[in-house]
Order: sequence, then structure tokens, then C-alpha cells
Amino acid sequence: MHKSVIRIAGIAAAIGLLAGCHSSKKEDFCPNAAVILDASSFVVAKNGTAPDPANVLYSVQIVGVKSKCDYEKKPRTADTSLTITFRATRSPTGDSPQYSAPYFVGVTEGADRVINRKTYVVPFQFAPGESTVTFTDDVGSIFITPDKDKQPYDYQVLVGLVITKGQLEYNKTKGLYGQ
Repeated sequence: MHKSVIRIAGIAAAIGLLAGCHSSKKEDFCPNAAVILDASSFVVAKNGTAPDPANVLYSVQIVGVKSKCDYEKKPRTADTSLTITFRATRSPTGDSPQYSAPYFVGVTEGADRVINRKTYVVPFQFAPGESTVTFTDDVGSIFITPDKDKQPYDYQVLVGLVITKGQLEYNKTKGLYGQ
């Protein structure tokens, strides 16, 4: 696993623990859901070209994740569902291309233990002349059954785009981390 993913998972773990400590409301026992910054966007360049702004076909970014959770005190389980919001951009053209965005949802405990990870693909399409499109995808029933000494809020549900090493390096040059 990439060190940045582990670092972000650790931050998400701290947020999840703090959220579970301040209240006794039922939803506060649920895991925290977050987007991994390192994997929050990608750029697709024309075939055979470097990912340079002049060569970009389109880009995709995860702009939000909302979670809903059903916590059951006995047997201490959480069933989480997600709605993930994406935004894609391109230069406006007269065509109406269809693309897809591969992304993953993972459940982690702490900063170094990945419980599970599943990959999804969401299709999207630009209308003729459209340069930006926003779309969502729903993921349901992410079950978390904690270890004996844990609660569901000790886990995190993390979302990110499936990106290549080259896309990750390009993200680092675009100032994504200063936003």
C-alpha cells in the first residue's frame, strides 16, 4: 500500500476516534467515511502522450462522499452505505463521449490494517459541447463487524480513484495538496 494512503488512513482514524468519543448518539458509533487526497483525482491524456495540460482528454475528481450508517448495538455491527460525488472536466467539443472512472472503497482499522478493498467503475458521459459533468455513484452495505475490543468507529471507510503511478506524480505537480 502506498505510504500516503497509510498516512491518510491514520488521519481518518484519528477523526473517527474523536467523533466516537464526544457523544452517545447512535450514528456516532459508525465508521468515518473520507476521500483519500492522494487518490482524489486523475487526468487521462491522449494516447501516447505525457499527462500535460495540452494533452489532456479529460480529468475526474471525487468531490464528496456522504455516508449513511445503521448501527446495531447487539451484535455491535455497522452497515454503511455511501454516495460518492464525482466531477469530470474536458475541453468543450461537439461530440458526446462516454467514459468511466474506476474507484475503490476500502475499510481500514488504524493507519496500517486494511480490512477489505473493493473496486467499482462508474460510467459517465459529456453532452455535446459540455465541458463539465457532475455525477454520483452509490455503494451499499459495507458491513463492519469489529474485533472484540473495538467499536465500529475504530474503523474508516476510505474512497479513492484507481490511479497509476504516473497519475499520482502528475497530481503532485498540480498543487492538489495545497487546497
